[in-house]
Amino acid sequence: MWKKACLSLLSVMLLLTSFLPGSAAASQGDLFDVWVPTNTEKVMRDQAFPGETNSSIRIGAARNEYESGQVIVKANQPLRKLQVSMSDLKLTDGSAKIGREHIQLFKQHYIEVKTSTTPAYPKGWYPDALIPLNQQLEVAEGHNQGIWFKVYVPKGQHPGTYTGEMTLHETGNPVRIPIELTVWDFELTDESHAKTNFGVWGGPVQEAHGNVVGEEAWKYIEKYYYASVEHRLTPGYLPIPDSDINSYVERAPKYVNDPRISAYRLPYYRTADGQPDIQRNKQLVDRLREAGLLSKAYYYVSEIDEPTRDKYARVKQINDALEQAAPDVPHLVTIQPVDELVGDVDIWVADIEKFDEAFAKERQAAGDSVWWYTYVKPKHPFPSYHLDDDLVGTRLLTWMQRDHGVEGALYWATTQFQKYDAAQKKYVSRDVWTDPLAFPGANGDGYLFYPGTEVGVDGPIGTIRLEVLRESMEDYEYLWLYEQKLREAASKLGIADAFPYRDAMRPFYDRLYENIKTFEENPEKVMQVRSEIAQEIVTASEGAPVLVTVGSPADGSREVSIYAEKGSEVTVNGQQAPITAEGAEHDQFSLVLSLDPGAQELDIVVSKDGSSKTVNRTLVVYETHAPYTVALNDAETDEAINRFTSQTVDTDLAKVNVTEGTYSMKAVFSANVNFPNLRLFDAGKGFRSSDWSAFETLEFDVFNPGETVQFYVKFHQLDGKSDDTFMQYIRAGSGETVSIPLRQVNLDLSRIKGIEIWMWRQSAPQTLYFDNFRFTSAAPQDPMTP
Repeated sequence: MWKKACLSLLSVMLLLTSFLPGSAAASQGDLFDVWVPTNTEKVMRDQAFPGETNSSIRIGAARNEYESGQVIVKANQPLRKLQVSMSDLKLTDGSAKIGREHIQLFKQHYIEVKTSTTPAYPKGWYPDALIPLNQQLEVAEGHNQGIWFKVYVPKGQHPGTYTGEMTLHETGNPVRIPIELTVWDFELTDESHAKTNFGVWGGPVQEAHGNVVGEEAWKYIEKYYYASVEHRLTPGYLPIPDSDINSYVERAPKYVNDPRISAYRLPYYRTADGQPDIQRNKQLVDRLREAGLLSKAYYYVSEIDEPTRDKYARVKQINDALEQAAPDVPHLVTIQPVDELVGDVDIWVADIEKFDEAFAKERQAAGDSVWWYTYVKPKHPFPSYHLDDDLVGTRLLTWMQRDHGVEGALYWATTQFQKYDAAQKKYVSRDVWTDPLAFPGANGDGYLFYPGTEVGVDGPIGTIRLEVLRESMEDYEYLWLYEQKLREAASKLGIADAFPYRDAMRPFYDRLYENIKTFEENPEKVMQVRSEIAQEIVTASEGAPVLVTVGSPADGSREVSIYAEKGSEVTVNGQQAPITAEGAEHDQFSLVLSLDPGAQELDIVVSKDGSSKTVNRTLVVYETHAPYTVALNDAETDEAINRFTSQTVDTDLAKVNVTEGTYSMKAVFSANVNFPNLRLFDAGKGFRSSDWSAFETLEFDVFNPGETVQFYVKFHQLDGKSDDTFMQYIRAGSGETVSIPLRQVNLDLSRIKGIEIWMWRQSAPQTLYFDNFRFTSAAPQDPMTP
């Protein structure tokens, strides 16, 4: 993963220290030790403790926000009566408190992963389900036991620092862990500004709660529905029956008019022969429109979920029927935008691995919406909701979502308590407390809840993953609210419609990730940046309006622009910034700063009429180099293209779609075969050396003369390991240069067997033209041709 040392300004560090949970170790004699990690990491049952000794909890939250944390107890002897309690949290001057009625405690349940989802994370006992803690705990000697807590900060709560304590004891001499909660002076709205569809599957809920039916079943489904909503995750369907249209319309307002519910999936009626029932769909939509209940509605038809090319005609057919029945209801399809379906999809939902920001922006400019989703795949190093994966990726997905302008997120199921049996091609019963695999390929995929029947809860049990998703959704609200503050300042400066808001957020995003699959697994840094955003929200309206934007990361430099009132003077790290543009109510000051690689601090001082305002930013700067090109395969001769081997792809020289030289390589991927592929393997045959560690990127040019195509570039290591996370989308009738940073390849670059270009099974032959395979490097290198 991406490792950058991003340090904050000393003044900011002093301001934020109280908001950041530190690693902590304490003990009660020989009985047990205590560790306080952040709320964005999983501590396995047998995981060793760190050596640091600070033992306090420091958290921060807005009003109308939940904030969670955890304490890990390691038993040095068998613990049979471990008691846990939390006090009220009181404002330091005693004038206000957050009572225990707003605090909940949970026991972390560990589940054994016997087959890892990816090699990046080990087998073993992972914490997941959060069981309400209302009795003494037993902990086996040598085991960890996680205790989770969450605090709700009510609306209208007085801002300031609240203190209290968590108490742990087995037999006398309690361990008291100080808690410090900073309530920031702003409040989150009930409304979530990112739309979601986190599916609640009714069938598994019914089975898990005694095979209930009828209204009793809907009562339980509603419990899971609201448990999801309370985590700012709106499910798809409303938790009411839809067979009777009149009853549906009568019951819908309770949910649709709830500001916490971001969107809802309409029932889709079909005729006896499986065709769209235009009349019945129209009847429902007309009734909902009359009742003012249609603005949050959308269609999502399971029949065309994740459509392959051979289903495009069916997508068009169903969309035509929906246009007749409900022309004002958007049609959601789980597919990356493709030219072939433009006009037939209103809400595109891209697999995060396939997300194409440029194409997404193009569709949004045309009036469409773009969401994204994750499921069994992609896997590490992409973010996921998998059980045996890091929680930082889970939390950062909404930061990335806001950054890329993605309007919603979808997850196929949160209540899949059964297990898919591939041999029988159906779901069968599963012991949810011992078997983490609901769907083949990824532990934890398909469920974020457990049924509470086995632990005395008549409804859902949440998980650590679910709690971190709520933290993530609340982070999104911070980002949304900060942008509103930026808009207020931009309005005062007369640039509300022209200001590049994303560039103002860039310094914060850059410190957390480079792209969707390249981020630092550092929960403390997430907390740090979140706290800085909170402070920006609190102080945004103080003094004269000042806005700062930063250009995209560049080698050795960053461009910084400051927008301030007319008559202002600006310095950046003591250097006078010149005026580069003038407006009626503002001046723009810009500098291109040459900075050393790494994290660099900026002190921006804006002065006017004897007063000044200081703004601090931390910028990420990359190493400066002038890349050299190193030939790998130029596709200029039969000998060159014959170094590629395949039994499922036909290759030939071509004089069209050439990017360098005289020829390109025409490659026809066969139809109706699994994984047609093209390989460039073996040092001495396919290329000169297996040591690729001196190179920075692998690049090649590709042209697609046909319909939109997807393929993967897979890297192979000499010992059989591989990295298959480099998916490419090439639009119909277009060409691109594929550039893969080799530092993102999770292999030993000194021991590379080669690359493979492969596709999923195709219903028709797929032709691509490849040219000019090459590396880039920071220094001259010998050609890699054999």
